[in-house]
Amino acid sequence: MPDLYIFKAQIGMVDPVALQNQNVCIHYVQNQYFRKVDFLEAIPPHQCINLGALAANTQSARTNVVNLEMPDNEFGLFRWWPIDDAQIRLYSPAGIAKWQLRNVQVPIDMNIVNIDPNLVSTEIAIWENNRPAVEAFNGHATGLGAVRIKAIGYRFHTVSLESGQFASPELVKQLKSGAQPCTHIWCSGRGIGD
Repeated sequence: MPDLYIFKAQIGMVDPVALQNQNVCIHYVQNQYFRKVDFLEAIPPHQCINLGALAANTQSARTNVVNLEMPDNEFGLFRWWPIDDAQIRLYSPAGIAKWQLRNVQVPIDMNIVNIDPNLVSTEIAIWENNRPAVEAFNGHATGLGAVRIKAIGYRFHTVSLESGQFASPELVKQLKSGAQPCTHIWCSGRGIGD
């Protein structure tokens, strides 16, 4: 079995976190969903959002990244990077800050491709239509004509192991106990007090 897990770094951009017929546990806010991957495909690098022009020393509104939203029963695994010189703060889903420390929410800028060429530090997973959101900050003395973000990754179609046609209560019990292999996918940040 290949060594599949989130935040994996190696030569190349990103590996899938699970293959066809492998089990995953989707963690979304306070919920866990035990599922099996029945289809996956790579998503080539694409511009997932353009926040538009941003004046000098200003911040954009928080904007949902609808082009990373997934259909029902699917999750996406993406690594992303800004291609314009702004700092980007990420929320996943839109109300929960990612990379929130006690005193600061850490932003990403276009230099991430030099510091982290595999983009491991930008990896996010999106469950169904629970999309991320971003805010951009232009700390320069001149305006930016555009603030664009690109993403690359995978989409995974899954079936439930807890209900429906593919339900398997005994397998779910074994996945929960660790008796059977399962890759855990965190598809949301954590709010304060979670």
